[in-house]
Amino acid sequence: MLVSVKDLTRRYAGQNRDVLSGASFELARGESVALTGDSGSGKSTVLHLLAALDRPDSGQILFGGRDISRLSDPAASELRRGRIALVFQQFNLVPALNVADNISLHARLGQQFDPQWADTLVSHLGLSDLLERYPDQISGGQQQRVAIARSLALRPDLLLADEPTGNLDETASAEVLRLMLDLVNRTGCALFLVTHSPEIAAQCDRHLHLSGGQVRPAGS
Repeated sequence: MLVSVKDLTRRYAGQNRDVLSGASFELARGESVALTGDSGSGKSTVLHLLAALDRPDSGQILFGGRDISRLSDPAASELRRGRIALVFQQFNLVPALNVADNISLHARLGQQFDPQWADTLVSHLGLSDLLERYPDQISGGQQQRVAIARSLALRPDLLLADEPTGNLDETASAEVLRLMLDLVNRTGCALFLVTHSPEIAAQCDRHLHLSGGQVRPAGS
């Protein structure tokens, strides 16, 4: 098991309830898992905890057998540079860099850039004709493909995606999700996807739902 989450609790200052109250679930290598839940239920909190961008009040997050729930900031940054990649609803591309440099940026920072692997991603994501363009010269769907390529260029063990198709139309959303699932299958990394869409969740290997601070299989 790549990720094992055990009894997570999280409460934010000024709130009179736990956003998470004993949440537990697991994620295997090569598996795609979608998490749904009502607005404000804590979906993004779960994602941030898995990325070591936030820390739980209690509980464990075992990543490859290592508890990452209490990492120092430098250790968490190192983890994200090499083993965990994120795709957000906001693409967070660097405006001053062209598509090719945006794709390679994080992998170069983590000293893990592989030009052949980058070429494979560019080809599979249909970006070959866009490499010299800048983010403001391409569409939203194309920007999202660049963001996915940038994340997978790291060859991460875990890909975290927060509403990755939220800004796209139905056709572009379906294509981006198809490509993401295909590339995750090719790389063998695990995908944890936060979404509001039951249709998108249904295309993943498993569908979890967050409600009342607990994570359970959808429909249970």
